[in-house]
Amino acid sequence: MKKTAKTILACLIVLSLLTACEAPLELQPSVSPSQPTNTLSFRITWDSYSGRGEAIQKIVDSFNEENSSGLNISMISGDEDVAAIEALLQAADNDTIFVLPYRYVQHFAAKGYLTDLTGSFIGTEKLFYPSLWKLGTVDGSVYGIPWLGHSMCLLYNKTLLKEAGVSPESIVSLDSWVAAMDAVEAKTGAKGVGLVGAESNDISWMVNQFVYGFGSTLVNDSGMEVAVNNGNAKAAIEFYRDTLGEHAQATWKDDTGKEVMEYFLNQQIAFEFQGIWGVTDIEKNGAPFEVGIIPLSDIGICSEVGPMMLAIPANMSEENKKSAIAFINYMISIPAQEQIMNGEYSPEHDAYYPFRTPIRLDMSKSEFFSSNPEYISFLSGFENPSIDVPCPAWQTVKDTVYAPGLHKVMTGEIAIDDFLLNVETEGNKILSMYN
Repeated sequence: MKKTAKTILACLIVLSLLTACEAPLELQPSVSPSQPTNTLSFRITWDSYSGRGEAIQKIVDSFNEENSSGLNISMISGDEDVAAIEALLQAADNDTIFVLPYRYVQHFAAKGYLTDLTGSFIGTEKLFYPSLWKLGTVDGSVYGIPWLGHSMCLLYNKTLLKEAGVSPESIVSLDSWVAAMDAVEAKTGAKGVGLVGAESNDISWMVNQFVYGFGSTLVNDSGMEVAVNNGNAKAAIEFYRDTLGEHAQATWKDDTGKEVMEYFLNQQIAFEFQGIWGVTDIEKNGAPFEVGIIPLSDIGICSEVGPMMLAIPANMSEENKKSAIAFINYMISIPAQEQIMNGEYSPEHDAYYPFRTPIRLDMSKSEFFSSNPEYISFLSGFENPSIDVPCPAWQTVKDTVYAPGLHKVMTGEIAIDDFLLNVETEGNKILSMYN
């Protein structure tokens, strides 16, 4: 009996100690039902720690804070290395949502590496210009959803135009633009426009704006044949080289876009073709003058565009695909699209500067653009764009035949007719290998 009593007493003491050590119920840690239960990666094409990465992270944070599905998005650094992206897309049990340049979407979709998003985004095409939406499709199926991008405008130095007595409102065609440059050169010490002529990526997109504007295309609708060998393209290249060349900086045949931006900043040229960063570059450098913005459609040419798209690997699990689609829908919503214009932070200037633009066609009516109407011009370029790489195979044509040939045209090493014939001949050989 005594032994049994002692045993019971010992048990009571142990229970008492355990109870004393236990925290009050209201202090017990609780698990929130909304705590994330699934994490997907979001691979951008910049370093996550860069100003652009930090700007995008804020948009991702907004999604993570607002969604209640238990999904968490973790942003990671990335680049545009084709081989690296292909290896990542082939990885088993992929849990990464990708940001891809438009020219990569068709490339990887054709290889079967991307998820067909057609059924999940029915009606979404109405949010974008048809020409833009088409860049994310292959054979009528959707593989990339437009997210952000850039379009080019004609930027001008307000001070130089005022000194020359030129009204920006008078620039409504190529002829009136040329007349404005004549006035600038006659009444100021600046040249008219910054051009590129060096063998580089820049010469291709710069010239193509005129090729498309003059009524030509690079390839036919199927993307299987070169279509640039025609009179319209010849006239466009002649205008660029001969007419604009007379109004460009003396070194234009050897310059890239980098040099053009320096000439513009130093007020040595009155006009330049740039995206939204052309405006912020002047602001970052002390705003020595005000920048004016003219849509390229006003002078009859097409804006080069560079849309970045959101895509899902084909080998992602079905459950994760549903989560990824929810995230993509948020990223193309008006609130998320507006956040793009908050820009990247510049620590040396303690200010934020836009680096890309949203590309929904209704963004001009949003609160940001209503308050900052000067930026609307950068949205209009998406309606009738110049597409630098209209099909995946054109990248090879561009790098090996087109851009090098354009440089030789600018320097007078080859005639325009011979250049266009060579692009057609050699370009079709390359296209045939891809088709």
